[in-house]
Amino acid sequence: MSRSNVLVVDDKPANLLALESTLSGLDAHLEYADSAEAALRYLLTNDVALILLDVQMPGVNGFELAELVRQRENSQHTPIIFISALNTDQHYVFKGYSLGAVDYITKPFEPEILRSKVSFFTTLFDKNSEIKRQAALLEKANQDLDGLNFDLENRVRERTIEIERANDRLAEEIEIRSRSQERLALEHTVTRELAAAKDLMIAAPPILKAFCKYLRAEVSALWLFGADDRVTLHCRHLEVGKTSPAIDLFVRSALTPTFEKGVGLPGVVWEENVPVWSPLSANDHRFPRTQVAAAAGFNSAIGIPILLNDDFYGVIEFFSSSSIAREPELVRMFESIGIEIGQFIQRQRVEVERERLLTQEMTLRQQAERASRLKDEFLATVSHELRTPLNSILGWAQIMRKEPLDQERREAALATIYRNAQSQAQLIDDLLDMSRLITGNFPLDLVPTSIRSVVEAAVEIVRPQATAKSIDLVTEFPDNDVDVTCDAERIQQVIWNLLVNAMKFTPENGKVGAIVTITDDAVNVSIRDNGQGIDPEFLPHVFDRFRQADSTSTRKHRGLGLGLAIVSNLAELHGGSVSVTSEGLGKGSEFTLSLPRTRSDLSVALSANDTDNSGELISEKASPNNSPLVDVRILIVEDDADAAEMLRFALRGVGAETRNAYSVTEAIESLSDWVPSVVLSDITMPDEDGYSLIKRIRGMRPAEVADVPAIALTAMARSEDGDRALSSGFHLHMPKPINIDELTRAISSLLQRH
Repeated sequence: MSRSNVLVVDDKPANLLALESTLSGLDAHLEYADSAEAALRYLLTNDVALILLDVQMPGVNGFELAELVRQRENSQHTPIIFISALNTDQHYVFKGYSLGAVDYITKPFEPEILRSKVSFFTTLFDKNSEIKRQAALLEKANQDLDGLNFDLENRVRERTIEIERANDRLAEEIEIRSRSQERLALEHTVTRELAAAKDLMIAAPPILKAFCKYLRAEVSALWLFGADDRVTLHCRHLEVGKTSPAIDLFVRSALTPTFEKGVGLPGVVWEENVPVWSPLSANDHRFPRTQVAAAAGFNSAIGIPILLNDDFYGVIEFFSSSSIAREPELVRMFESIGIEIGQFIQRQRVEVERERLLTQEMTLRQQAERASRLKDEFLATVSHELRTPLNSILGWAQIMRKEPLDQERREAALATIYRNAQSQAQLIDDLLDMSRLITGNFPLDLVPTSIRSVVEAAVEIVRPQATAKSIDLVTEFPDNDVDVTCDAERIQQVIWNLLVNAMKFTPENGKVGAIVTITDDAVNVSIRDNGQGIDPEFLPHVFDRFRQADSTSTRKHRGLGLGLAIVSNLAELHGGSVSVTSEGLGKGSEFTLSLPRTRSDLSVALSANDTDNSGELISEKASPNNSPLVDVRILIVEDDADAAEMLRFALRGVGAETRNAYSVTEAIESLSDWVPSVVLSDITMPDEDGYSLIKRIRGMRPAEVADVPAIALTAMARSEDGDRALSSGFHLHMPKPINIDELTRAISSLLQRH
């Protein structure tokens, strides 16, 4: 094997001699050229494995020679290594690499490194040459193989013709036995498709195609009941194996109608619950498609019932141009397949019901988990909201007991205690209101009421709060006032709640507006603010119970998350609604209360009823004088000494004469020698409760004692607790905590009516 050529180009003989000495001993043929011209002449007739090229040469330098080498097709990929002692700057190195050099060596260099690189490229050249040689041999071998393949294809073609002739003969023999095998294949197909499908409509196409193939039928159809009825059969899927204008007309006209029981091939199958052959040659009124089927060239029409026991589900029918005889074996196969499909439908219905129940159970479990989570959050919030004001109450009470306070600090402490007690009472009232709204035990005193007066009253209540935060509280009313039939106190509560909510989330120097608008059938009260707005993700949950936009421990605003839920429920109880809009955080919000306008005829009737009771209403709501209960004797029955003493002190302060009893026994003993004007009794007490007391009082003699007015004062504040108290014999039921002014008015009103 010849050695690879290495071309060494340098204009200095000393350099050529040095390179010869360095590269001697390599398995390569070294060819030397002292100029670019000599190098180009050599490359015209020879292939080289590597060019070692000096950069600085007279005439054509190394870079120019490299460009010329790259222009020739035979040498454009030949590796070049530049060797230079003078042009060592990076600029020349980069230029050398840009011309496609594989390396740029500066003198002095390590001889062994150069020998290694020359050896690598000569070896690479040898391997490439060997690859080319092998490729030439492979090409020649492929040409020889093509010739052999041509001969083989001719022989295969001849053999194929022989095999096809043999197959034709074999096919004729197989056709004789294919019918029985097709029947088994049909049954297998039905079983397989039903096992793989999740729904009958998925399995229907391959099953109908298999029937068409077995029966040589042109048209097959699946008939099932409608989605919401079991009165008519509808064509749910259609397979057409062969088309023609007549068949297309049959498909359009004969498979679009619906069939009742006993009408058409599907209806007759439904009625008889057995496979039915339709007589296409006879004129039978039960088969209205006979003529159009015969016109399409059909000679057989077969219907197969889909059923399980006595449950009928549908029909599979076929129309074929072939005459299909009614054979017992064929009938049994049709019945078996119909029952198998019926079992599949039944299983699917069971699965659907199972999935529905599982989904329902999962939904209920998620709802229960969510309710449990909300309950835990709510209980934590209730604990926090009740403990927070209680902390101030207990704290100031302990301070006042331990050390005397000056008058100013004492008044401030009492104001703090009173304010926080009111806060606790409001929280409890909200919980009770929500409970009554949920259970539907929320009575309303509906009368025609001026909407303007209700809005103005609510605005005046919150105006001090707005002034304290420098909030601009404005109102807008239409020129003409209108009435709404409502419980004025509750609608005022709704508007007050919306106003307080708006001011809670409006910064200082903000603006809150109450705008009343009127339509033909409704009155709208909009509470608009320019506060922090509502996150769009929370907007659908604004009126949910116990939901707050910020329920974390770092929230800025207190509360149970019940206020807006109560607002929504009260609005619905009045036949109205409440809605909210907000463009997002920092863009304010607008709550709109919509109530139906009062009809003029209803307004007159309700106004008349209101007039009849006006004296009583005025007396109940009249402002009390300094001693409204003068000469009124009150028996206070309360096992809690602190609560009893508080009531005694408060009622004596408005002129009443009081006596305390700390049990039912003491109360009965007191009644024996002291007849009160009114009895105030707690319900839950040891030994005997308030129900037992009122029962014993109503059974006492004389009648003056038995008929004494009685008010139940209790922490049991559910609506059913009030109903039980009234049905037991009490005249009024007042839940704790008691507002002394309200209790005073209630006693005065009760004595006026009694």
